[in-house]
Amino acid sequence: MHLRLSLAAAAALTVAAGSAQALDYTGYFRAGPGLTDNDASRACYGLNGGSAGMKYRLGNECDFYGEFQLSQGFQKDGIDSRVTLMVNHWTGATDTNGEGIKIEQMFAEAKGFDIAPEATFWIGKERGRRGDVHIVDTFFVEMAGVGAGAKGFSVGPGKLGVAFYRTDSDAVHPGNRFNAEWVDIAANAGGKLNFFATLTRGDFDGGESGAGLTVRHDQENLFGTGLNNTVFLQYAQGSAGLNANFGDLTAGSDAKGWRIVETVNGQRGALGGQAMLLLASQTDGAGVRTTSASVGGRVSYAFTRNFKLVTEAGYSQYKPEGGATAKLAKFTLAPTLATGPEFWSRPEFRLYVTTAKWNAPAGNVTGQPAYDGETSGTSYGAQVEWWF
Repeated sequence: MHLRLSLAAAAALTVAAGSAQALDYTGYFRAGPGLTDNDASRACYGLNGGSAGMKYRLGNECDFYGEFQLSQGFQKDGIDSRVTLMVNHWTGATDTNGEGIKIEQMFAEAKGFDIAPEATFWIGKERGRRGDVHIVDTFFVEMAGVGAGAKGFSVGPGKLGVAFYRTDSDAVHPGNRFNAEWVDIAANAGGKLNFFATLTRGDFDGGESGAGLTVRHDQENLFGTGLNNTVFLQYAQGSAGLNANFGDLTAGSDAKGWRIVETVNGQRGALGGQAMLLLASQTDGAGVRTTSASVGGRVSYAFTRNFKLVTEAGYSQYKPEGGATAKLAKFTLAPTLATGPEFWSRPEFRLYVTTAKWNAPAGNVTGQPAYDGETSGTSYGAQVEWWF
């Protein structure tokens, strides 16, 4: 019922004044059944500590997830404006209702005001600037939340944006965040630099401040190979998160961390893929330092226009100071039907088999009681992944 009402409200935008542009509809979802060799609920394999971004997702997603967006543009007196609504749904198992329908984005934006014609002004709940590595389903930059801001100001060789965000869903621990971005700076042939700064403050007794900085370099045609490359260099301290979002708003200056992420992707004939290398260190408020590392990749080879064989392998580990190293290795083989031979062609209809091995310090990496004390597992299933 909530989904029907939300979609109906957004669709009503199409009957607005004659100055309205076409209604845009986009979305994403993944779903499918799975089972394991341990006569247990379907299992997926990921370390329960260390840095974000160390779980390789092919044949290793036990949840169902979908997001569906409607966006309507308008033009009046030289102003281009747009309103956007996105709803999403998540469930962690095959037959449960999960978290229901939620509002992921709901905001308005406009461009063309005479005081700054090149800038876009926005207010609402939005996901803003993001930077992800697809094969680990992680946004290493995610300037998202409820806020207001403006972006697209021409400053030197790049574009400047600023935004203020407020979080008060936890009434006991509300907080404020300021983000600034300076992006699309031509650095070399085919390469661009992007800077993302973060300031945070817990707005309550015991709330702490924090700061973070991310430098991202995007490179096309790396060394003439035709590959695309992205490097993230990240540092955060206090209550700021490494991903340019809120961290722990009670964390003081003793909490700090850094992360380096290198990712490359490309297509050469029938062969396509993406790979990632991650190194990270995080020190919590008690002074305990945890180091993390991960390396892995996904490769697809198209035997025909619509049939690909996709494989993915990944190795991750983390080590808390004074503790043992937790390790996990995972491999997936997935015969796949797709609308085209390219790595990024979607939808993909996959059959998969995934096998994983881990050590005792990693604990139960599945969260399923049937795997208590185990150090290996194999899963089978089918999945559709589609963005449109």
